[in-house]
Order: sequence, then C-alpha cells, then structure tokens
Amino acid sequence: MLVSPVLAVAAFASAVSLLHPGTAPRVVGLADSGRTISAQHGARLELRLPGQLRWTPPRVRGRAVALTRIVFIRDPGYLAWSVVARARGTATVTAVGYGEQSIRRTCDPGPCRPRLLHLSFVVR
Repeated sequence: MLVSPVLAVAAFASAVSLLHPGTAPRVVGLADSGRTISAQHGARLELRLPGQLRWTPPRVRGRAVALTRIVFIRDPGYLAWSVVARARGTATVTAVGYGEQSIRRTCDPGPCRPRLLHLSFVVR
C-alpha cells in the first residue's frame, strides 16, 4: 500500500506536535524567594529547588495555585513541582531546605544553615 506524500507529511507534523506540545513553562526557584509572581488563570509554571539540599515538602497557603510533584526517571540535579494557577486570588508557597556544612556531609555538632523559600503568587 502506497502512502501519499501529503499524508506522510501530515502524519509527521502531528507526531512532532505531540513531542513538542508548546513552550516550556516559566521556571521559578530559590533565586525568586521573597518575590511576588503574577500569573494568568490557567497558566502553568515549574518550581525547581536545588537537589543538593534536603527540602521539606512545599506548603501552599491559599487556593490560587496547586502544586504537583514531578518525578524524574533520571536525576536532573533538582527537585521540581508543577504549579498550576487554578483560581483568581493569592497563594503563598513556602519550603525549607537544609544543606550540609562540611566535606564529611554532616551538620554535627549543630544544625545546618536552613534556606527558606517564600513565594507569593497572584493569579488574575
């Protein structure tokens, strides 16, 4: 059975569109801590936190955004969550990361210096 060139091109174009469904989401992270991030209702963002720190699970206050953990097959060197702007209003996302102070990768005799993530989201 022969496939017409037009059908072959159409099939290829639809396969490529499935592989690349659109632009990558805006990425926010520890460098944005303390900032207010504006997003349109329905927007998708990605929260990335450094993988060399141990993080508490991000806590969301407010109903404006929803977080879903992204699980990777291969470690990219960071932890990630999908952030969806689901309702108009505001929300705050907080998390605490703990690092290792010495070459021995231990925090003894005292606690490691915590890193605080504090993001405010405004959804319009």
